[in-house]
Amino acid sequence: MKEGSNLRREKPVAVVAAVAPHSLASRLGLQPGDRIVKINGKRIPDLITYQMEEAQEHLVLEVEKENGEYWEYEVEKAESEGLGLSFTAAVFDGIKPCRNRCLFCFVDQMPPGLRPSLYIKDDDYRLSFLQGSYITLTNLSDADWQRIQELRLSPLYISVHATDPEIRVRLLGHRRAGEILAHLRQLAAWGCHFHAQAVLCPGINDGPILEKTIADLGAFWPHLQTLAIVPVGLTRHRTGLTPLRLFTREEARAVLKLVHRAQERFLSAYGSRLVFAADEFYLQAEQEFPPLEAYEDLLQLENGVGLWPLFKTEFQQTLTKLAGEGQRRGKAGHFTVITGTGAVGLWTELRRMLTEVFPRIELAILPVTNHFFGPEVTVTGLVTGGDIRRALAETPLKPGTSLLLPQVMLRRPENDFLDGMTVDELRARVPHPVKVLPVSGEVVVKTLLGLEDD
Repeated sequence: MKEGSNLRREKPVAVVAAVAPHSLASRLGLQPGDRIVKINGKRIPDLITYQMEEAQEHLVLEVEKENGEYWEYEVEKAESEGLGLSFTAAVFDGIKPCRNRCLFCFVDQMPPGLRPSLYIKDDDYRLSFLQGSYITLTNLSDADWQRIQELRLSPLYISVHATDPEIRVRLLGHRRAGEILAHLRQLAAWGCHFHAQAVLCPGINDGPILEKTIADLGAFWPHLQTLAIVPVGLTRHRTGLTPLRLFTREEARAVLKLVHRAQERFLSAYGSRLVFAADEFYLQAEQEFPPLEAYEDLLQLENGVGLWPLFKTEFQQTLTKLAGEGQRRGKAGHFTVITGTGAVGLWTELRRMLTEVFPRIELAILPVTNHFFGPEVTVTGLVTGGDIRRALAETPLKPGTSLLLPQVMLRRPENDFLDGMTVDELRARVPHPVKVLPVSGEVVVKTLLGLEDD
C-alpha cells in the first residue's frame, strides 16, 4: 500500500457506497466515499468492467480518499474472491441518455418541480444488462456495438414497440428506429439473448401492426426469451404533446385475444408461450387473469406481467396453509390497505378469501384517486403521499386501524413517494400506524394475522 499526494479529480471513478464486513476491502481500510480511479491501470467506466477486473488474482487499486489523498493498494487473492465493495451507481462515467422523442414518454408527462433524477431519460445498454432496464438500440455507437459483441452481453432488454419501420420511427421520433429488425438479427448472430416489450398506443401499433410485431419477434426464438405487451400510460400533464388515449374495454379484449392466439401458436412450436400481456390489460378488459402457470418463469414481473396472479396465489396458499396449521387464532384487528383505483376489485376478492377463513380480521380497502398525475392513472405504483393524505382526510377510519402501504409506491433508495413525501412524513401526519409491505401475498397474510415475525 502506497500513499501519494492529493490527486486531481479524475473521471470516471467508482464511488464506494458500502464495504462488506470482514471483506478484503474492509481489511485494506477502504471506506464509503472512497473513489476507485483505476484497477490494474485501467479506467473503470462501469460495473461490468469492475467485475471483470475484480476477478483477477493480482490487483493494483488506485484510490482517491475522501480527503483527496491518493492511495495505491496491491492485492493478491483467489480469482473467485471479491473485494466486498458496492457502489453508488452501476455506471461510473455517466448514463447514456435517450436520443428519442417517444410519443408516450412518461418522463415528458411528469409535472414540474420534482427532484432532478425523475427527469433523467436513460437508454444505456449497460443498465439493460446489469439491471434489466429497457433500451431502444437507437443511440449505440460503433464502440458500444463492438463491446456488446466482444462480451456477448446477454440478456438485454429491448423496447421494440413495433417492427414496422415507419410505425417505429413515428413512435420513437428517431430516424434510426426503423432498423430494429437488423439490430436484433445482429444480436442473435452474436449469440445474445434478449427480452422485448411493446408499449401499445391504440390506433397506432395495435391490431395488424401488433400482429406483425409478435410474428416478427417470435421468429427470433430462442434468442428472444419473452415479449411483454404493455398498454400506454398517460397522465394529465400532456400539454403540447401528441394526443393519445387509453384503451377501451373492447380494444383491450382485442389485444388479449391476439396475444392468447399467439401464445397457443408459440407453445405448440417452441414449448413456450413467449408473449405475455401486462396485468393492466386484463384489468382494462375486465377479464380474469390466466392461471399462474400460464406465466411460465415470470421473467417479466418488473414489467407488470403476472404480478397480480403471483400475489393472489401466494395470498391464497398462505391462508390455506395457516388455517391447516390451526392458526385460526389470528387476533382480531382492523386494517386498511391503500391502493390505486385499478386494483379495488382484486383486493375485494382477496378480502373475501380472508374473511372466509379468518372472520375476526377486518380489512378495509382505500382506493386513492390520483390527483398528482390525473385520475386516469389507476396503478398502485404511481400513488403519491399527498394523494394518500387527501384520501385519508376524506375517509373516517376506526380507532386502532393499521394502514397497509404497498412498497411499490416508494422509490428506492430514498424511500419516498414520487411527489417527494417520505414515509416518515406521512406517518407524522396521520393518526394511524403505517406498515410498508413488500409485494408478497405471504407477508400480507402474516401481517394481518400478527405473524409477520414468524
